[in-house]
Amino acid sequence: GFRIELGEIESCLLGHPAVHAAVVLAREDVPGDKRLVAYLVPEEGQSLDTTEVRSFLKQHLPEYMVPSAVLVLESLPLNTNGKVDRKALPAPQGTALASTYVAPRTPAEEQLAALFMQVLRVERVGIHDDFFALGGHSLLATQFVSRVRATFRVELPLRTLFEAPTVATLAERIQGLTPNLHPQPPRTQARADGLRPVSFAQQRLWLLDQLQPGDASYNIPTALQLSGHVDVEALRRAFESLVQRHEALRTTFHEHQD
Repeated sequence: GFRIELGEIESCLLGHPAVHAAVVLAREDVPGDKRLVAYLVPEEGQSLDTTEVRSFLKQHLPEYMVPSAVLVLESLPLNTNGKVDRKALPAPQGTALASTYVAPRTPAEEQLAALFMQVLRVERVGIHDDFFALGGHSLLATQFVSRVRATFRVELPLRTLFEAPTVATLAERIQGLTPNLHPQPPRTQARADGLRPVSFAQQRLWLLDQLQPGDASYNIPTALQLSGHVDVEALRRAFESLVQRHEALRTTFHEHQD
């Protein structure tokens, strides 16, 4: 839902005193998982600390414009015209873990580390590893916060993850929250007008649709191949029965002003 100008990010990176050249790409190496990747060439005789570079960017750009991966190269690949060959830039390999791995110390940290690994698809997470430095972005942050709410049964604002992006700091925030502070409204009984309040997950999806209408990020297409003769009428009745049995398959959203 945010407009990202790659040239603006590159310009900001070139403002770093140790950066000689910079290119930023929006890569989608995993289908449906688009992320910003920055490629940097340091000034001669200089070295670049990717963590320090990301901190530098955070001082000048909003969080959603800070690349989730920063790669330092000796030089940028060029095509025959002498321009940067963006297709030849390497994909990020692995993740940028904290320099010293510290294992989870409490059950809460263990659960959070497990959620980090599930959402970010990494093999190991220490308590000082940063969600966004590991490849997280705003869409993954929404998914992660949803899982935290379900696991810990607390209402965790999305901004909390941006303020406390490590396992250790986030565990401290969660411990300070009261369980079931905002319990999900019961969905067993409808109101007098037949309407029911949406769940927290439905609220989030509705908000995302308002920010970016028609976005298919949460659609999960599936294709099945049937062999032999297909009774189309029987298949139709089976789908109709399935829809009648499960209310979620008949759910629609209507804006209502109380």
